Amino acid sequence: MHYPDYRILWFTTALVAGGIWFQQVTLGWLAYDLTEDPLQVAGVVGVRTLPLLLSPLTGVIADRMDRRKLLIVDQALVTVLVFGFALVLLYDLQQLWHLYVFALLFGLLWAGNNPVRHVLIANTVPREALMNATAMISMSFNLMRAVGPAVGGFVIAFLGPGANFLIQGFLFLAALLLVTRMRTPYYNTDRAQARQSSPLHDLKEGFARVISDPPTRITVTMTFVLSITMLAMVFNQLPVYSAEVLLNTDGTYLGLLLMAMGLGGFLGTALLALFSSARRKGVIASAAFTLAAVSVVALSQVATLWMAMLALLLQQMFVQVVMTMNMTIVQSLTPDQLRGRVIGVYQMEIGMMPFWGLVGGALSRAYGVDNAFFVAGVAGLAIIAFASIAFPRYRRLEL
Repeated sequence: MHYPDYRILWFTTALVAGGIWFQQVTLGWLAYDLTEDPLQVAGVVGVRTLPLLLSPLTGVIADRMDRRKLLIVDQALVTVLVFGFALVLLYDLQQLWHLYVFALLFGLLWAGNNPVRHVLIANTVPREALMNATAMISMSFNLMRAVGPAVGGFVIAFLGPGANFLIQGFLFLAALLLVTRMRTPYYNTDRAQARQSSPLHDLKEGFARVISDPPTRITVTMTFVLSITMLAMVFNQLPVYSAEVLLNTDGTYLGLLLMAMGLGGFLGTALLALFSSARRKGVIASAAFTLAAVSVVALSQVATLWMAMLALLLQQMFVQVVMTMNMTIVQSLTPDQLRGRVIGVYQMEIGMMPFWGLVGGALSRAYGVDNAFFVAGVAGLAIIAFASIAFPRYRRLEL
């Protein structure tokens, strides 16, 4: 927090995260309320993250243009979109296709906002502060995840989903006004030189960097695996779990479950910020991956609110240790002129989550959401066991 431009990035990330987590609880609840179909829940929630498959294209743009201006334009469009959807809900006009259209448009804008926001971390602090800065950004996101869903669930119950989206709009507007004051003192890329090559060449160069550099390649791969096994099913099917296992359909339990996940993520990133000098990052990430999988298996075996909240708290605490550690590794190993493209490839993992969310929805429909979670947890354990044997380079990573 010593760096003023990073402070702005941190506070705007917290505001945006508040809106995101209000939205997470509301979209899932709306989809289930309209259809009572796990596959539709997976579809609506998944469509919002699907456009992040385009993150590498965002990365190309971020390496060729002013990253700060890109964030401002994107944030303005997000704000207008959210206020527009709030009006649809306030006038009680919502239909299922409205949810899909909104989720897709928001996802397209988020595919620009999220990667650029992460790239800007390295442009607002010096390299020696990067680990703490990355952890602190994750802390801001997870701090709002701990507060936003619980508040959002009660807003749905007592004021309705329209008020929920109206609050989101004001949070996004505040972030927009603040980010216009931010500067990028550690941005050292020559944009004119970057634009001399073709966008297609730049795109290939980003993928080539990820594939050709062994530490980056294995780190990105493990992030992908974590997302498609343990994050996709839990995020997409949590509204179903709340309704069918915990027997709550008014949104309050769902908000509390997401709050527990946010608190766990906050604790995980806070621990990393405190112990950022630890060099054996691969060992820490591998151990946290294993414990995250165990937590998902535990979630599949419980049917009371407080036990589910505890399992989700632990799961997200360990997940955020892995994700923050992996992001720091990739940021540290990547030259600034390639950082946008490499982070874009890295964040494709979020765009892959909908496919596995649909698998989770199909499993939930056929065998129950608890069994879908059990399969996800066991798959995670099997994969980390295989990776530890076949790719020892990952757990040996030091930085």
